[in-house]
Amino acid sequence: MSIVNGGGSRAQLNIVPNPQTASRPVLTSSDYARLEAATFEDLDLTNPMRTRVRAKLVEAKVVPGVAVAETVATLGSIVRYRIEGRMPERRMMQLQRGPAPNGQYLSVLTPIGLALLGQSAGDIVEAVLFDGARLTLELTAIDFQPEADIRRRIARTTPDGDGAGNNGPEAA
Repeated sequence: MSIVNGGGSRAQLNIVPNPQTASRPVLTSSDYARLEAATFEDLDLTNPMRTRVRAKLVEAKVVPGVAVAETVATLGSIVRYRIEGRMPERRMMQLQRGPAPNGQYLSVLTPIGLALLGQSAGDIVEAVLFDGARLTLELTAIDFQPEADIRRRIARTTPDGDGAGNNGPEAA
């Protein structure tokens, strides 16, 4: 079950990490910059998500894309998660709020997407609704992460598999 209305969530959540199972969120420097820009460009001053995004930016540990663990949900990642222990959902994390075909995308400018961004597989995040009700999100798996995919591609293109020493074709 997903809390979405026409591709974008309207439920308002106050994200509270569960200290026993959630770690400090990790954002790549690219994701941080894109999310920060979206705060000012895509969210108006009265949008309650604006303060939530800012809080996420303050709380997050920022690392270069090459250093992020492949178990962390980043922009472009395909994640599996559960809401309140229900059936797992599989979505691609995206920045835009537009409608998504077949609901296959999860915008990080929605409460659920923002809660999952930067978390690691296995983390449980507790979300508190404005009316005080609590919602538990479990990030069960990262099926694909763009940064890990880039590292794998680089490793395949080098003779020693470490991504170094490939200076292009040799002169004849």
